[in-house]
Amino acid sequence: MKRTREALKCELQGLIRHKFKIKVDELHDGLRLNEDLAVDSIMIVQLIVFLEVELKLQVPDDQVDPRTFATVGSLLDFMQSLEPYPEEAPDGAQPVEMVNRAW
Repeated sequence: MKRTREALKCELQGLIRHKFKIKVDELHDGLRLNEDLAVDSIMIVQLIVFLEVELKLQVPDDQVDPRTFATVGSLLDFMQSLEPYPEEAPDGAQPVEMVNRAW
């Protein structure tokens, strides 16, 4: 089930506050990740991992584009386009995916 934009914004704010220790009162679409929130390239890579592990969103390698991480709004648009990982595989086993990123 897809989450609403507002739900994704709350989850993103939680990640930014708790994982990156960035103090931000409220996220809005125009906030720039790098310039306004001081999110650097290493933190972007970590954010992709958090999207997959913490929020259970499938992030296809071919859809990762630097423009996605320009602003909170562009990141939320991207997050809304992602599919969630399935709860369970049909046989009851959890799917395991090996990710080989070409950065």
